[in-house]
This record gives sequence, C-alpha cells and structure tokens, in this order.
Amino acid sequence: MFNFWYRFVPENSSVIARGASDLAYKRIEPHLKSYMGQIFEEIYSQYLWKLLLTGKSPVEFRDLGRWWGTDPRTKSQTEIDIMGEQGQSAALFCECKWTDKSVGADVLETLTERSRIFRYETEHLFIFAKKGFTQGCIEKASARGRVSLVTYSEILEELLEA
Repeated sequence: MFNFWYRFVPENSSVIARGASDLAYKRIEPHLKSYMGQIFEEIYSQYLWKLLLTGKSPVEFRDLGRWWGTDPRTKSQTEIDIMGEQGQSAALFCECKWTDKSVGADVLETLTERSRIFRYETEHLFIFAKKGFTQGCIEKASARGRVSLVTYSEILEELLEA
C-alpha cells in the first residue's frame, strides 16, 4: 500500500483532491503493468522464503535476488528475475510473469537456457504466473523435472495461511 501511495499519489494529489478519480486513473494506468511486475516479484520472493523456512524449498538457498549480466555464450545482456544459491551445489532460478495470458513453454525454454550460464550440481526452476500455464508448458515442465509452475492465486493461499 505504501509503495503504491508513494509511487502514484503525490504526483496526482491535486486531481485526486478535486475528485477527478477517472483522470488520476488515466494517468496511473499506463504504469501499472511495470509497477505490478515489481510487486509480483517481491510477493514471490516472500513465498520462496516461506518455503525455505518451513522446510519445503527444493534448494536451501542463502539469499535471493535478481541476477543481471552477460551470457558468455551469446555475448548479450540477460537477467533472471529471482535466483538463490546453496553454495556451489544447488540453485533455484525463477521467472515471474505478470500477464493476462497463460505462460507458454517458450518461457520455460528461456529460463532453462539462462540457468545454463551457471554450473551447479542441481537446479530447480520456478515459473510464477498471474493467470496460469499453457498445456505445452505444463507438459515440458513435467518432462524436464525439477520445475515448479505456480500461479498467483496459489501463492496468495499459501502466504495467507498462518
């Protein structure tokens, strides 16, 4: 709530104070997708920490963060939304998609390729989606193994359990 407030309300406070909520929304709406993408990643980081602290994480990572750097194979810049390492032995790699479409197998393929930048004995991939996954993505994840496909609604249920 505070993040949203400080990001959008001060610059729109005059129109909000005058009751022009439609105008304020018109100004805010173009920025919501990128804003929610960042919030979405933070929610999923909290979910991964909860898995670790309850002994349910497939990787006992030490910390979580975004990785951004050069892929030595393609010589291009790339990023991994969330990454966690368990020393040199294991890692988890996560992709977060805040979109109204079902996430396809192409996202799994891209994350798999990005995970190959690193050398770990084992790795586990997470793909987090706002809406869900295509059948092709579900099938590829099942065939590959060590992949968790998680929707936003599943996360909310898990995080709200106390």
